[in-house]
Amino acid sequence: MSLSSCMPHRRWAVAALLILALVSWLGVTHDVALSTLDDALATAFKSFALAKALNAAISVMQSVTADAMVFQVQFGQALDPANDLVERFSWIMFASTASLAMQKVLIQMASHAVIKALFSLSCLLLAVSLVWRRGVWREWARRAFLLMAFLRFAVLIAALASTWMGDALIGDQREGLYTALDQDRAVFQDVAETQAGIREEDDGVWQQLKDKWESAVGHPVRDLLTRLDSMTENVVALSAVFIVQTILFPLGFLYLSWRLLGTLTAPLAGRYPVARGA
Repeated sequence: MSLSSCMPHRRWAVAALLILALVSWLGVTHDVALSTLDDALATAFKSFALAKALNAAISVMQSVTADAMVFQVQFGQALDPANDLVERFSWIMFASTASLAMQKVLIQMASHAVIKALFSLSCLLLAVSLVWRRGVWREWARRAFLLMAFLRFAVLIAALASTWMGDALIGDQREGLYTALDQDRAVFQDVAETQAGIREEDDGVWQQLKDKWESAVGHPVRDLLTRLDSMTENVVALSAVFIVQTILFPLGFLYLSWRLLGTLTAPLAGRYPVARGA
């Protein structure tokens, strides 16, 4: 490839680098990313609060022994697995919330004036290396640009992409699971609040509790346990949704960003011929 044929490509590359140096100082993408993460954090906090409410209601219900005419069920035993699962769900929601909060902190750090200045400087150095055609230090300029571009934009892009993709692909599923679990929480909390005033020797209050269960779930034992099984499936599904959206998606987009930056900037090290004597 001749030197003259490379000139237009070099001009475009230099122009793109200068534009990037200026764009990095704009706060539009930063504001959009923070607003998107705030919405995601609100959703995660809401689910975390739901997990703690479920845990509290089930913990109260564990002290109940229900007489269902034909057989007796010790709810302390029946509710133990569900309570343990909800406890783990609350930890997953805490991890998801922490992941989103960490992304927000990293975006704020990436928008600091020092990072912006270093990124702009790396753009200028790489542009100068392309114009001056000094192949000896062009590769070092490319690597500096690659590192600073990753620090400046990778977390921002990963946060936006993972949140938008999560909302598009699994947003409806997430909302449906949350609604179902909130309905379970309402039933369990209603039962737990009634149970809180029970005394074992007070048959009238015990009958009141059984009537409350029957009005809420039909059969006072079987249907409540069926609801527990359904809640277990929804907890597992919602845990998977948040793990994918708040942990796997951001890590995946960070990796893709690094690989894409390396692929896009690799030709800058060797595409353009170096002048003789350089």
